Amino acid sequence: MKIKPVRLKFFIIIIMSALIFGIYKPLQATQDTSLPLDIVVKISRLENTLNVIDNLAGADPKQPMKSPTALLKGMLQGTGWIDSNRLIVIGIKINETKSEIAVLIPFQQPNNNFQAAFNALAGPDYYIVSLPPGKGGAISDAVEAALVAASRADEKISLSAELAVKELLEKGDEKIKQGLAKLENLPRKQKLGGTSLTLQQIREIQANMLDTLGQIEVLTIGIDFSEEKLTIVFKGDSLDGSPLAKLFTQKGETTLLDGYKPEKQINFRSRSYDITGMVALINSIFGKLYESMGIDFSDLAAISGSFTGEMTGGMSFGQTGIIFEMIGVLKDPNKAADFLEAVYLPWLMKYSQNITNMMEKQLGMKMEQIYIRTSDSTVDGHKVIGVKMQFPLFPPSMKTPETKKMSSLMKFESRMTTVGNLFLTAPNDKRMGELIKISKKLEERPAKGPLMSMDVDMAEYFNAIAEMMPELSAGREPLPKMGKINILIDINNGQVIETASIMMDDIRTLISHFKKITTSGKAAMEKKAPEEMQKAEKKYVPEEDAVFWLGKGALCATYGNDKLAIKYFKKAIELDPQKSEAYFQIGISYGETGEYQEAISSINKALKLGPNKGLYYYGRGRIYLLSGDKEKAIEDFKHAATIGNKDAQNYLQNVAHIPWE
Repeated sequence: MKIKPVRLKFFIIIIMSALIFGIYKPLQATQDTSLPLDIVVKISRLENTLNVIDNLAGADPKQPMKSPTALLKGMLQGTGWIDSNRLIVIGIKINETKSEIAVLIPFQQPNNNFQAAFNALAGPDYYIVSLPPGKGGAISDAVEAALVAASRADEKISLSAELAVKELLEKGDEKIKQGLAKLENLPRKQKLGGTSLTLQQIREIQANMLDTLGQIEVLTIGIDFSEEKLTIVFKGDSLDGSPLAKLFTQKGETTLLDGYKPEKQINFRSRSYDITGMVALINSIFGKLYESMGIDFSDLAAISGSFTGEMTGGMSFGQTGIIFEMIGVLKDPNKAADFLEAVYLPWLMKYSQNITNMMEKQLGMKMEQIYIRTSDSTVDGHKVIGVKMQFPLFPPSMKTPETKKMSSLMKFESRMTTVGNLFLTAPNDKRMGELIKISKKLEERPAKGPLMSMDVDMAEYFNAIAEMMPELSAGREPLPKMGKINILIDINNGQVIETASIMMDDIRTLISHFKKITTSGKAAMEKKAPEEMQKAEKKYVPEEDAVFWLGKGALCATYGNDKLAIKYFKKAIELDPQKSEAYFQIGISYGETGEYQEAISSINKALKLGPNKGLYYYGRGRIYLLSGDKEKAIEDFKHAATIGNKDAQNYLQNVAHIPWE
């Protein structure tokens, strides 16, 4: 049965609780990770930040009331009275009876009107307002002291937040247990979207997720506005001595790949690190989920053990699809020569088969293999192995000229070989020859910089995608030359830190470009004659086509959301009651949610409209099998096999061991 992915669910919940307050957390050079408050929000250089936001929005200084920050400035009754050398702080302390939420605003001169408007508590050089204003309760001395101390911290990031994750989990322990108890009492078909996971496996996954989260002392998120650059920072401080602390410390001190610098639309680089430990962590939490999908994640963990974690490469998009190249470092030079044939390719083909099987089960139709072997070659004395990747971006029911071109994004060929302890991947033999020459000149050097880095050339990337889909970008000017988005990840002394930055000039360029597109499109519509306008209004409307809803439903079903898929299939049936595929697909989704009677009824309707389709008999047989009626299932499988359905033939021969001819 399918699963609805729940990866990092609790991380997302915690992060979203911060975003409700419109906050982010920066990296600090030195930080005490024991927070007297459960959540702390800090705002620095308020007036500067508001001015940057107005500038990005193109606000007119002569019309201040039309600026995007006018409402906030009005609520604060201006910003000139606020002390910009200290931080505005929002603090949240969760108590058993009633939580305390308050904001501290430091001032360089009192603002009596502000104090009266918000019933603020006045300190010697600050105001404290209980939130929500006028309805919040009294603030304890401990919370006030914590707010004052936080306000005087040395913080330069524009907006920041700190979440005491371990504390929050401990305080929410009882509610978490209640939630798990409610989950166990749900009907089987409602649990995790109708997965094949047992309750014991669900409990194991949840316990492992909570155990991992419990190793995080403080989660911090931040965003900084400066005149030159916008930077977002994420940081996790792990508990001393925890497995996460160990994982967030180990990284290599030397590098082999500094002399290789790819120049693609997207480039990435990593130093060596405990890649096996990182994959094992993911497997310990989500391995049961992958197992229920028919994917043995432990195989990936085994493959990762062959690599040091150091790799460098790049990827670009073009008319022929993806162009990808990479050099990775293998741990054991003595096994490198046999690695491709003996280890990597068997794993890749097994993984391909597992994914194909999963998609066939979810979509109820035959799919091509995701990875297939292509011809081998010899380049500069090295045997080169070829593999073609063809991931179906859209289900067959959504095939149109546009989706075909979009699907080409996920089709590319890779050529692979090893040179010493280096694993090389290139798009063709010519580039492979160049990488072989580069790899023979690489020398070990002291490693420096972050653990991982990636840069994205926005203009080249988006323009390349547009060129591949001209129907979707007709009449649009290409993006002008811009800089890159830079992403850095590092680990150090139990911390993991990620930053993403983009230049302000590039943000302005993007805003200007899309404003121009909107304006030119509107002008073009206004120039059309009335009869042309009417003609345009009569153009094809996807929402009025059953195929559109059938495709949306198939896509939802592919990724595990059968409830939404059923809703879309119903719309397809409303628009075209004679479309047999819609009845078949809704029947399969009913089966995935455990509604077997509805499933059988729907597929029966499909069979009335398409009586000679072996796939329909095979699908109904699978539903019978799930519902426990093996006799009817075998009967359907035999009928499907007789009219040529290979899945039914394989089941009868290899699983049931029943002759069908």
